[in-house]
Amino acid sequence: MSWLHRTAPAACVLLLAACASTPPAPVAAPGRAEAGVIANCTPNARTTVGPYIYENNTWGSDKARGAFEQCLVERERDGRKEIGWTWNWPGFDPSVYGYPEIIFGWKPWSGGASTHPRLPIKVTAVKEMTMRYEVETRATGAYNLAPEIWLTDSGEVSEAPRPTALTTEIMFWMDYKNGARPAGSVVDTPEIEGVKYELWRASNIGNRGDGKGWTLYSFKSPTPQHKGEIKIHALLAYMLSKNLVSPQEYVASIEFGNEMMGGTGTTWVRRFEIEVK
Repeated sequence: MSWLHRTAPAACVLLLAACASTPPAPVAAPGRAEAGVIANCTPNARTTVGPYIYENNTWGSDKARGAFEQCLVERERDGRKEIGWTWNWPGFDPSVYGYPEIIFGWKPWSGGASTHPRLPIKVTAVKEMTMRYEVETRATGAYNLAPEIWLTDSGEVSEAPRPTALTTEIMFWMDYKNGARPAGSVVDTPEIEGVKYELWRASNIGNRGDGKGWTLYSFKSPTPQHKGEIKIHALLAYMLSKNLVSPQEYVASIEFGNEMMGGTGTTWVRRFEIEVK
């Protein structure tokens, strides 16, 4: 029992009633406090750099366990501009609160023009598809670093969102902390380009808007990798050889971000580029 109850019970009751009716004040995402940082905390805000769209994707915010904040952030470092994201999500939800990200290509959930003329591209037409990246992350709680690609049933793009075209989501878990784990179960442990992954699969996940889901595959790295390259073409070749994806599917978008299940943190993107041939 607090000292307030012992010394001033009437005042305490009034104080507690007032406190109970006042929602907790939001706690700012930590990256905003860095000197010289410019932040945009508008949900789903976007900024474009060449063929890359940075998006403050807060798709799971309806599950928030209280006041939250997630922002795109920008700073000058070593004479050049860096962009990243920062977050503060109270509580824990394994189904993810947000996915601030970089988008390359045509995102079926958003529509609009593709950011690159090579995407969408049929999976059998991919000769090289390499992601090179480096991030600096300081975070607590549960989160991952999970680049991904979305496959669709055709090479068509549309100005309007068209999630019903989605067939397969393929994620690459390059880091994971404190309860973050892929959906589904392990179906294989392939060694590709010298890395022995766990391959997880979840069938009929999500809702495309027509009551149907899609298949989710997650390649889970054995160790955290905050810097390196992902040879997506090699992973696709393996999946084609195992009949896990159809030769009739298309890579519509390549995306890169952190999924948050709870906690606080900041990621700065030091390098990011996609090469497609």
